[in-house]
Order: sequence, then C-alpha cells, then structure tokens
Amino acid sequence: MRSQPGALEFAHEHPLASLAGTLLILNAGGVLSSLGLGSPLIGPFVNPANTITAVFFWWLIYFGPCDVFFKLYKVKPLQYMMMGAREARRCRKILDGVSAAAKVYPGGQIIPMVLVGALGGCSGKLLQTTEESLRKGSSDLSKGEFIRISFVTKASLAISTVYTLSLSGYIPLSVPVALVMCSGALVTINLAMAVAGLPAPFHPIAKVCTVWKTTPQGGGSFPLLVSNF
Repeated sequence: MRSQPGALEFAHEHPLASLAGTLLILNAGGVLSSLGLGSPLIGPFVNPANTITAVFFWWLIYFGPCDVFFKLYKVKPLQYMMMGAREARRCRKILDGVSAAAKVYPGGQIIPMVLVGALGGCSGKLLQTTEESLRKGSSDLSKGEFIRISFVTKASLAISTVYTLSLSGYIPLSVPVALVMCSGALVTINLAMAVAGLPAPFHPIAKVCTVWKTTPQGGGSFPLLVSNF
C-alpha cells in the first residue's frame, strides 16, 4: 500500500483515514469471511494484540524515523522472505475459512466452503479498489478484482477448491499434506514471478481459450469466461 502513488502524502494529510483503510485491508479476509459465515463483522478486530501490532507497523511504514523501516522492506532479499511468509499465511487463512465454512454449512456443501475459503485469501485484493477510490476521491472501478481478476484471487479459488475436496473426502489427500503442498507451490510460484519475471501459471490457459473463442467451434460462453478469468 505504501508503494502506491500518493499513499504517503495521503497518510500524512489524513492519518486516521489511512489507518482505517490499512486495518480494513489487513483484516479483509476475516471481515468478508465473517459475512459469508453469518458472524459479527467486527470479529477480526477483537484481538487487541493484533490490532496494536498492525497500528505500530503502520506507524513505522508511514511515519518511522528516517523512513528506515520502509527502506529495509525495499531490500530485495528481505522483501522475498516477507513475500514467502505472506503467501504461506495466505494458505493458512484459506484453510481456516474452509474449515469454518464446513461447520456452518454441514453436509459437504462444496460451493460455500470454496467461496468462504477463497475470501479468506483474496479479500485484501477485493477491498483494495475501494480503499484506493476513497483515497483518490474517485469511483473508477476499471481496475477492480471483478473486472481484472488478479493471480491472488485465482490462486485463492484454486487452493480453496483443493482444501474443500480434501476436507470432504473427494480426493485421497489429507488436509495437512494439502496445506504443505499448496503453501510450497504458492510460495514458489510467487518467488518465480517476482525474481525471474515468469508469467502466472494461469496465463497459458487463458491464452489458449482466447485463441479458441475466435474459432467457429469455440464461440461459446465457456472459453470466453475462462479467457477473461
């Protein structure tokens, strides 16, 4: 968020609004998952230690002395380490969402479990457009997740599906093994994209469907949907 144009100036002019937007995005997974589970939306903020820690790091990033903390974050090796930890935590949050949905929607209801789990992993991206619109004072949603779906959202849906099938017994894969495999795959893919500049693994599929939909045999809605996804 700090790397976005105008974010630093906005934080200095409107610190309370910047802090509120940061806390909302940091807890977006819990907020939107609670919405799908019928739980109180304020639930993710009830832990004072987590909230105080988030406020402290927000202060370090935007108001830290000599901007030391943000400069350290920009160091590539440290940035890659934090990226790996972030993606591993994302996989854990997706699994927590799937497990919570399995208790609220008993009987192996796959779709609610997949959606709630995916929200646990990609809600920050979903709400980032709203935060940017409020910060910039505009309502341009052309770059929102529902218009241009990012790799984070696609990966969250895929991982949530794997967890759901594993938890429901549709695939012979235990949940701990699925967690390790998905965490390792997501960390490796993100590092490969960041370090080597490799394209997202969903890009070849979308490219094939883009070519397919231009043929007479592929003019249906499915290749169009997949290529846009």
